[in-house]
Amino acid sequence: MIIEKILSVSNETLNNIEASFVENYDLYHNFNYFYGESGREHYRLLMYISSLYSNKILFDIGTNKCMSALALSYNKNNKIKTYDIIKLLPKNPERANIEYFIGDSTKDQDIKNTPFIFLDVAHDGIYENILYKFLQSIEWDGLLMLDDIHLNLEMKQFWDSIEYKKHDITKVGHWSGTGIVEFGKLNK
Repeated sequence: MIIEKILSVSNETLNNIEASFVENYDLYHNFNYFYGESGREHYRLLMYISSLYSNKILFDIGTNKCMSALALSYNKNNKIKTYDIIKLLPKNPERANIEYFIGDSTKDQDIKNTPFIFLDVAHDGIYENILYKFLQSIEWDGLLMLDDIHLNLEMKQFWDSIEYKKHDITKVGHWSGTGIVEFGKLNK
């Protein structure tokens, strides 16, 4: 199962993932973040996770500077739908398997069938909780990965409130906390 592969991946395996493809894109953030060590930065973890799926639509909620969407696009066989509430950049990196959207991701019918969502938004626990409850209400079946679960009190409280099976994978994720939640059949 994919969750076991994520939970058992080592920092060494992640640190050996070739990330140089990002150098082909004009980024408004330093592309050296992609070379950050596992446990410090989470981009190679996202690249690894994208390689565990094939011909799937994966969601990135919180486009911001497009870094996570670009990491998830690592496996060209998947399609990445990335959502934000405002367009932050004058130009997003163009990659054939990324689609950019402004608006509410919960209105996208594909969210019901995606096996993976990466959520990295305001870090105040508010939208995180809204999306969590939405996924519960539609009886979603997949993995929700959360960034910054240890960043502040609000995110710690949100993380602690999650009732589904969850895993703190900060050791291979982002320094401010990375969590993964099992929804649906995965949670039984």
